[in-house]
Amino acid sequence: NMQKLLDQKPHVLSAKEEALLAAFTETLGAPSKISESLQDADMTFESVTDSNGEIHELNQSNYILLQMSEDRTLRLNAFKSFYKGFKQHINTFASTYNACIKEAVAEAQVRHYESSRAMSMAYEHVPGVVYDSLVDTVRKFMPEMYRYVRLRKQMLGLDELHYYDVYTPLIAGSSKSYTYEEAQQMVLDAVTPLGEDYVNRVKQAYKDRWIDVYPNNGKRGGAFSSGTYDSNPYILTSFTGTLDSVSTIAHEMGHSQHTWLSNHTQTPQNADYTLFVAEVASTVNENLLVEQLLQKTTEPKERLALLNHYLEGFKGTVYRQTMFAEFERDAHAMAERGEAITAASMNTLYKNLIKDYFGEDLVIDDEVQYEWARIPHFYRPFYVYKYATSYCAAVALSEAILNNEEGAVKKYLEFLSMGGSAYPLDELKHAGVDFSTPEPVSRALTKFSQILDDVEETLKKL
Repeated sequence: NMQKLLDQKPHVLSAKEEALLAAFTETLGAPSKISESLQDADMTFESVTDSNGEIHELNQSNYILLQMSEDRTLRLNAFKSFYKGFKQHINTFASTYNACIKEAVAEAQVRHYESSRAMSMAYEHVPGVVYDSLVDTVRKFMPEMYRYVRLRKQMLGLDELHYYDVYTPLIAGSSKSYTYEEAQQMVLDAVTPLGEDYVNRVKQAYKDRWIDVYPNNGKRGGAFSSGTYDSNPYILTSFTGTLDSVSTIAHEMGHSQHTWLSNHTQTPQNADYTLFVAEVASTVNENLLVEQLLQKTTEPKERLALLNHYLEGFKGTVYRQTMFAEFERDAHAMAERGEAITAASMNTLYKNLIKDYFGEDLVIDDEVQYEWARIPHFYRPFYVYKYATSYCAAVALSEAILNNEEGAVKKYLEFLSMGGSAYPLDELKHAGVDFSTPEPVSRALTKFSQILDDVEETLKKL
């Protein structure tokens, strides 16, 4: 903690200057609030029809659900209507995003940081080279993403793959349904490689009812793990019996075990772990679950459903979030060079990234260029890259654990006990994941390549 204070010292201003900046906090946060109000409250979208002519309401919360539909007409119509809405307001979104970037750039200059990115990354003591290495390594593995896109086109039986085809499952989801009791056992089986103490703590969590399990009237959607330093880390979820529901329990249990171990090992001021490592334990558990199920599964369709679940994690978390990270890096750099942040410049930047990340096999529709405007994370600068690094760290760790690499479990459990007592990169290094090299990202994307091999082999057995 003393080291953190010393690190921040050159960037802390005089008391008067800090008071002045603090007085403007709400005003400086306005771009995010305005964008949010426009998107969540004021924007409406035209209803859309499916292939049977049935009408579906379209809104922010059901857009991705409609994009996952097996009905391609519905997906196309939802895609066109949704981005028509964003196109109508694109200059307003460009203005709010411009203001957000300008605020970050100005604060970084006032606080004597070399860039807005350096300021955002300083708190966790992560150097810019980690960010750039993530982007460079993902770009080296772009052929694997193109292979995934070709596979998607083939499995969906399409002559042309469009952006409204990238969310629909590669294979009609496994209709398998699980009881909560089965889900509990599946999670226990999955975390068995982490040792007896870990398994017993999960059993204790079930017994002591850490989990609010089922959907209920007035209960919020989604899932999370939360608690205080001296309470249990409770879990809220809405279990519906799907594989995703089981995976969510594994995921949140990862967070809860990370929190429990940190709280029981560290003093209160050192217990909270940072965002950079926050998604590691949860994703390790998800990976252990999928690997456990793949070992038991012989039926090809069921295997493909599991592999699809695995691939979507890589596509959505490593490739997509790294693409977002590139967009942010380039947009902020443009502002720092004095270039205009306009609807036209942002649309062009985003469209070119989509081309780079999806390759020749994706038909680029006009609507694609407006997607940047709907990503709320951009109003919290240089945050999304942590999703990608966390995922890569989790793959490296789960692979080491499952391959029985010497000391892997012991070092991982020590990592879970470190809370915020060390810088996140040092904590991960202790666990065996060294982000000063491209190795963790390479290892994760090599795994992505192996999963694609597995899909191709399994398809032959259908």
